[in-house]
Amino acid sequence: MMFAPPPIRFSDKCKRCGLRYPRKAGKCVHCDGLTDAQMEAMLLQKRRAHKNTANIGKLFFYIAMLILVGLAIAAL
Repeated sequence: MMFAPPPIRFSDKCKRCGLRYPRKAGKCVHCDGLTDAQMEAMLLQKRRAHKNTANIGKLFFYIAMLILVGLAIAAL
């Protein structure tokens, strides 16, 4: 069975918040209808989530390195 790749979704970058939104939406789905204070809070939350994700990636990298060092030592 062959699988087709997912369709390409075109997006635009919002001039207000800087995030990308689907071109079909017409308006930014992230900040449309939010006050400036609400938008800043939303962006801060997204930055924190991105930072946490990056930290988890670093943690997995360090764990993988420790396992490789352990395997190399065990092979000696």
